[in-house]
Amino acid sequence: PTLLTLHGSGSSSLIHTIQLARLTRLLKPYFTLTSLNAPFATPAGPGVLPFFEGCGPYASWLPPTHATISASQMRTGTSANVLAPEVEKLVRDAVDEVRGKGGKVVGLVGFSQGSRVLAGLLKAKEIKDTLRDSFSYLRDIDFALVVCGSFPPPLLPSSLIPYLDTPSSLSSANAATPGTGVPPTSPIYETKIQTPTLHVQGKLDEWEWAGQMMITRCYDAERSEVLKLDIGHHYPVKPEDSQKVVAWVLRVWEG
Repeated sequence: PTLLTLHGSGSSSLIHTIQLARLTRLLKPYFTLTSLNAPFATPAGPGVLPFFEGCGPYASWLPPTHATISASQMRTGTSANVLAPEVEKLVRDAVDEVRGKGGKVVGLVGFSQGSRVLAGLLKAKEIKDTLRDSFSYLRDIDFALVVCGSFPPPLLPSSLIPYLDTPSSLSSANAATPGTGVPPTSPIYETKIQTPTLHVQGKLDEWEWAGQMMITRCYDAERSEVLKLDIGHHYPVKPEDSQKVVAWVLRVWEG
C-alpha cells in the first residue's frame, strides 16, 4: 500500500522527503511513501531557508495567478478553491503508476499548503458516486494525515466544477458556472469530510489558527482526530510524538 505525500508551499518533494524521514522510518514496514512535487515555481516558503538552501527549485500547489492571498481571505476562507488541472493530473498519474505495479494508494499525507490539496481530493472522493467514474482514481483512499494544516477552503479538483450545476450532482441554487470555482455557500461544503483523518497541530505554530479553521469548517468531528504537540510549523521531532502518529495510522489502517 502506498501513501501519497504533499509538501508545503515553497518547498519540494526532496525537502518533504527529508522532513518526513522520522515518520517514514516507522511507517516503512507497512507502507511505501511517494512524495509528489508541486508543478508551479515559487520562492522558498516560510521556514525553508536557510536549512534547505540549494534544495530547490521550490514549488507551490497554486498557480502564480492565485498565489497572492490576503490576510482577509485567509481569515474568512474565501481564497481560491479550485485545484489546478496540472495538479490533478499529477495526482492521477501517480495513482495510475502505483496501480500499474499492482499496488494501491490507500492514504494521503499533507503538510501546510499540501493539506488544502488533500482536503479537496477527499471531498472529490466522497461525492464520486454522483460524478460517474470521474474520480475513481481516488476510490482506495481510506485515511489521511495532516500536519500543520492550512486554512480553508479545500482545493477542489477543477474537473469537478462542471458537474456541480447538473441535475446529477448536488442540487444547488448556488452552483458554480464551469471554470469559475465553487461559491463558499455551495452545499458541497455542507457535508463535512468523512474520511478518517489525523490532524497534527503544533501548539507553537504561528499558523495553528489556520489549521484549526480548516478542521472546524471542513472535517466531521466524529471521523477525524486532533493531536496537539509542542512543536512549531514542522513535523514531530520527539520519537514519542512520531510514535503517536504512527499508532493512529496503524489503528485506522488495520481497522
